[in-house]
Amino acid sequence: MVTKAQLEWKGDDLYFGHRKLMRIVRDQTYPNMWRIEFPDGRLSDMVNRTRAKDAAMAHGLRIIDPLK
Repeated sequence: MVTKAQLEWKGDDLYFGHRKLMRIVRDQTYPNMWRIEFPDGRLSDMVNRTRAKDAAMAHGLRIIDPLK
């Protein structure tokens, strides 16, 4: 089972070991809001930076450990 402690932020990119899972990006219209950029290029809804990082970690755990 993978835990949040095994995921690491390098700037705005979320990694599992050497594998980049996803990143968070500023919204183009509202610079204080952030979105998750998924591996397939889709963007999430806008949220604040803290929430974007938390949600990205949750999505990252699902990518790595799909049975969770």
